[in-house]
Amino acid sequence: MTGSRARAAKGQGGLLRDRFLDIAGQLIEDGGADAVTIRAVATRAGVTPPAVYLHFASKTELVHATCLRVWQSLFTELEAVSEAVSDPVTALYETCVAYVSFGLRHPSQYLLVTAGPATEASRRNEDACFRYFRAKVAACADAGVPVGSRTETARVLCAGAHGAVSLLVHQERDAWPPDVARYIRRAASATVHGALLTASHPEKPALASVPGPG
Repeated sequence: MTGSRARAAKGQGGLLRDRFLDIAGQLIEDGGADAVTIRAVATRAGVTPPAVYLHFASKTELVHATCLRVWQSLFTELEAVSEAVSDPVTALYETCVAYVSFGLRHPSQYLLVTAGPATEASRRNEDACFRYFRAKVAACADAGVPVGSRTETARVLCAGAHGAVSLLVHQERDAWPPDVARYIRRAASATVHGALLTASHPEKPALASVPGPG
């Protein structure tokens, strides 16, 4: 049953928008982005499609807004894992672990925001993530880590963390590593060590620069 076609009461637009996001979120969970259409959301909400368009100019905007509600929890998680860590490099590592873990827990929402056409909302989200990583890099630099360019180092960190997520979320679950937690820790460690160790003096890797056994 779709319910009656109703207009939002005056002052209830925010509630109706949240209802649209709830419905779109469930559709994504059940069938991915392809399951989300303006008409499907309107039908489930008991309104006509124009009512949805009053809040979202396109399906892409609706999907991104839905996914970004999940993304909002990321920054809370990042603060929770690093706020009690006094060592800024360790805090940066824990930040990378939390970021990659978040992406792998929410693969659909991660992909839908970071891949495909961008919207203003997804650009703001990307900028917020970058600024967060850059602030962590700045803390390392303030503690004495030699960082030539904080912005460039943050870019390298974001590339590593994003790549660690993207490598898996584009694959079926049965193709993921058997020990995902170990993969996350190693990816985070490689990202942080690589970004910071090459922040001031990038060197070409060679056999002699790799520690031997023992």
